[in-house]
Amino acid sequence: MSQKKKILVAGFWVILIFGLSQIIRLGSNLVVTRIFEPEIFGVMAIVTVVAIGIAMFSDLGLWAFVVRHKDPTNPRLLSAVWTIQVIRGWLTLLAVGLIALIIMFGNEYFPQFFEGVYADPRLPILIFVAGIPSVINGYRSMASPVMSRQMQHGKLELMELASQILSVAVVIAWVLVYPSIWALAAAGIVSSIVGTFLSYRLFPFRHSLVWDRAIAKEVFDFGKWIVVSSILTYLFMQGDKLFLAGKITASELGVYSIAFMLSGVLVSVTNSIAAKIVFPTLSSAVHEDRKSLKEKYYKIRIYVDLSNFLAAGILIALAPTIVELLYDARYSSAGWMFQILMFSLIGNALALIPIQCLSALSVTKLNMWVMMVRSVGLLVGLPVFYHFYGLYGAVWVVAVIPFLALPIIYWNLAQHAVFSFYKEIRMLPVVGLGYIFAKCFLYLIS
Repeated sequence: MSQKKKILVAGFWVILIFGLSQIIRLGSNLVVTRIFEPEIFGVMAIVTVVAIGIAMFSDLGLWAFVVRHKDPTNPRLLSAVWTIQVIRGWLTLLAVGLIALIIMFGNEYFPQFFEGVYADPRLPILIFVAGIPSVINGYRSMASPVMSRQMQHGKLELMELASQILSVAVVIAWVLVYPSIWALAAAGIVSSIVGTFLSYRLFPFRHSLVWDRAIAKEVFDFGKWIVVSSILTYLFMQGDKLFLAGKITASELGVYSIAFMLSGVLVSVTNSIAAKIVFPTLSSAVHEDRKSLKEKYYKIRIYVDLSNFLAAGILIALAPTIVELLYDARYSSAGWMFQILMFSLIGNALALIPIQCLSALSVTKLNMWVMMVRSVGLLVGLPVFYHFYGLYGAVWVVAVIPFLALPIIYWNLAQHAVFSFYKEIRMLPVVGLGYIFAKCFLYLIS
């Protein structure tokens, strides 16, 4: 199969399965929001934030390391990387347990420092339960990076979809029989068990515990900047919830988390395509024909920018209406939050593919600098704008932060002779076209 056909087939699978995944996710969310009060989602938002944080703090870029390696199917290499992955999973659970103990004893002996959602007595044990999937996922086979490098995504995407369907089925069955926050906590465990099982059932990869000092050194040399970048990425992606959890009620945080989820659907689709399709494609171009990299990069940008900017314009116009149609009055505030947060899709689209291109060129420090700028902007902007404008100001800070690092990204592209300012921004007018189209549509049906 030709490279172009591989890319098209892989892209089809990623978009199809990811689209179905988001539909299932939204459907399950609509079910549970009608059963639970918003404060449940506020508590679970912080549980998720803590679990994600610990996992990201220990991220060594194992997936990217295998994808970029010159010999990604070497059995000893895969076993050595898998061993590091297993160790990381257990260390992650240990760290999550320590965080849970700190919150538990903090609430008991120093309650003045734990306000808002952090004072919820269920939080410590929920956080520990949310850390269990890190151990289970640590035992997954190396099928995902190897198949991604070879652009064979069909089974991979079906595996992820099956994991999600079963976890959603468990959650919905549980909440219908016995509505409890523990149903939401169990979803991650079910998904990780199914995913790990299928990673061996569907693929021929088998691993053993192997400690290879040379490979470990390669991994750590490759991943040292990724660790720093992951920590900063975490602050950028989750810092808003960490900050707001101590400032607003659990119900308000729950409504915000719904708006954030809705606005993140297309960002997640773009991120998935960028990681699973764009990055391997550009990595291959670097290894095979460096001169064609710029041409391939901007050819990809046309399709990604067109779809993202059109969707952003449409959703900025329709966001309040969508929330009104999907949710009851308790979640109505999510409408204006969703509308503002959609501006972040534009900034994400402008930055994401350039970052993948530079990562393919082994400019791993870039992620660190990008996330440092964004994290500092968030840490400074949130308290300032929340103080003067409340939650409205804080939401606008989250929406515009992705734009802050564009000068750094563009400078790096220029340094590697992969830059055209016109081609970077040429599709921006599509945002306005999408907005006008959606507003006309609303006018016609009203």
